[in-house]
Amino acid sequence: MFRNLLYVALAVAAMVAGVLLYQFSQASAEPELALVYPQPRALADFTLTDQHGETVNRERLYGQWTLAFVGYTYCPDICPLTLAKLAGIQPDLAAMVKQPLKVWFISVDPNRDTTEQLNNYVSYFEQANVLGMTAGHDQLFPFVRQLGLMYALSSTTQADYLVDHSASVALINPQGQLVAMFKPPMQVGELPVINAEQLLADFPLVLNKLNAN
Repeated sequence: MFRNLLYVALAVAAMVAGVLLYQFSQASAEPELALVYPQPRALADFTLTDQHGETVNRERLYGQWTLAFVGYTYCPDICPLTLAKLAGIQPDLAAMVKQPLKVWFISVDPNRDTTEQLNNYVSYFEQANVLGMTAGHDQLFPFVRQLGLMYALSSTTQADYLVDHSASVALINPQGQLVAMFKPPMQVGELPVINAEQLLADFPLVLNKLNAN
């Protein structure tokens, strides 16, 4: 009788140890192409305008997870590829969190990206989940910098100018705080565009680390 109880106790102890080990390994697993900030970074207020002509400010971030990407509608490659990937995996990412998850496309080319242009552009990427927005550079530059991203306008006077901008995607939590950054793989000869499969794999690891902090 005592021996049977001992076996049961050992089995329970082994099971508990296994569960704890699994939880520890999940919590300590590092995402491959994502940076999780040690502390959430509060964002100062900002004022942008979305593709419907409505004001977008910090309060629009509350109560949802937000993936923010900067670019412009005349971008020939990185922007359409990145937005297509984000729109494609948005339902899978949204299933991993309790609050809604939205994609923000922040145009840093307000000279050409009018409200109508933004509306037409984001309609190709599941408009309900991708919100396009822009503003004057006095609002754009400090907001983009807060996100840990960047952009630089060309000094050319040609109409078909290009804009340099970050290819990473910032993650903002439902409290309106910057918490992580998803980076594209950097490979010689290839465009720096996020890997959708890797982002899907990294996202739950990022959430685990955020919950552990």
